[in-house]
Amino acid sequence: MDRAKVIIHMYMSIDGKIDGDWDGLPGDKISGDYYDDQLFRLGSANANGSNTIVMYAAKGHPDLSKYDGQKIEYRDWVPSGIKAITWDVSYDRRGRAGWKKNYFPYAGRRNRAIEVVTKQASKGYLAFLQSMEIPYLVCGDQEINFAESLVKLKNYFDIKTMVLGGGALINGAFLRAGLVNQISLVVAPYISGDLKKKGTFDTLGKFIDQRFHVTQVKKLGDGGIHLIYDRD
Repeated sequence: MDRAKVIIHMYMSIDGKIDGDWDGLPGDKISGDYYDDQLFRLGSANANGSNTIVMYAAKGHPDLSKYDGQKIEYRDWVPSGIKAITWDVSYDRRGRAGWKKNYFPYAGRRNRAIEVVTKQASKGYLAFLQSMEIPYLVCGDQEINFAESLVKLKNYFDIKTMVLGGGALINGAFLRAGLVNQISLVVAPYISGDLKKKGTFDTLGKFIDQRFHVTQVKKLGDGGIHLIYDRD
């Protein structure tokens, strides 16, 4: 395969919600810890959409005015000699992520940040990323070309499998693009019941005509379950 394989890996309630009052309760600790542990067993890169990134990994608000006037072209930028064991990929079309460090500590690891942007991101934002030594890939003019990003992630960083951890919109976008090879669902032993919370997939109301079949069913110690589906 000339691109990184994609596994959607999500932690959810029995009714398919990806967050809520159930998350973090003592009764789901085994399932929650198991989800985190499995992430980097599945692949070397954790990936998220920009909403998730700015909520958890990159909460800052950098002053981009200091980068005014810098002559930067819209092309990929990868620092020479960059290496990491694990990566954190931000699908950030407009350049919203306010990184304070060039890595995100998660699941017991320091995961080196990579930004995937389009030409909607300002040149000031790209200069900011360069100042942080955060590599970025320019994949599209208005919308992200997800297939192109997967080829580049493999070529530049030797990422063979990218684990996509939400949110719902980015999960749905990869499904619509036909790029999901496997779905891994860790189901907590609770029902959310909150109609305002997002489900695991948001395909913008579209039926995705792709068939997946179960290849693993594993019971967890707190009543949770781990399901793995492979695409036909």
